[in-house]
Amino acid sequence: MERTLKEIANKATIIDKDRRLSYAIELMGKNHIAKLPVTENGELIGIITERDIIKKIGSSRSLNFRTSSFHISSCMTPEPFFLGESGKILEALIAFKEHDFSGIPIIGKYIMIVTKMDILKHFDAPGYVSENLNTKFHVLNPNDRVIHARRLLLDNNLHALPVWDGEIIGIVTIQDLVFGMNEFREKTPGKYMEKRLKEFTVESIMAQDVKSARLEDSLNDVKKMLIDSNFSSMPVLNYEDHIVGIISKDEIVNAI
Repeated sequence: MERTLKEIANKATIIDKDRRLSYAIELMGKNHIAKLPVTENGELIGIITERDIIKKIGSSRSLNFRTSSFHISSCMTPEPFFLGESGKILEALIAFKEHDFSGIPIIGKYIMIVTKMDILKHFDAPGYVSENLNTKFHVLNPNDRVIHARRLLLDNNLHALPVWDGEIIGIVTIQDLVFGMNEFREKTPGKYMEKRLKEFTVESIMAQDVKSARLEDSLNDVKKMLIDSNFSSMPVLNYEDHIVGIISKDEIVNAI
């Protein structure tokens, strides 16, 4: 924990506050990232995450607007918490736990970022899934509306929702919502938006390649699965293949 943040941070993909929101989504997809530090004249002034984006483009107040109609400044978090590159990793761990951040900008020669996944890559996680899983979870039906999935994820601060139809058949993540809602908005004429939104179901955006954990799995094994798959969380199954909880990067970082 005495190592500095500079040792584990990655150079950040940044975005100017005046760029279009659709460009942020493009950058996130291209670089497989979930957050972007926001700059003005090269200086850090905010951060924008997938969660920020889905709050904006899923809102009924912006129903008839395309994603490209909005600027980054309209939905970023201003004046973000940040740390210096000489700060200790322990400082980031404390900030992650106390403030529920998913990523922290690191200021040095250039803007870097440290995420919870970076922490997972560099440290062992003691314990087992059974001791650390989150037993407060929600599941979706494939015929549920996407707007229902959005509400569940935002209201409960979740990373993903399993889709259940007698067995796990898929999973919906914040990223799936962002890309799905963006495509829906860009392709649907404004006058049809409200009607078609009611017909826009989870089945059309869910990922079918679902990774799951078992109660007896070690956190280190789950950590490796999350890193290798670039997932933030996965459902936990019992001996009867029923979902009994969720294990995510949040619980593993807390264990570390």
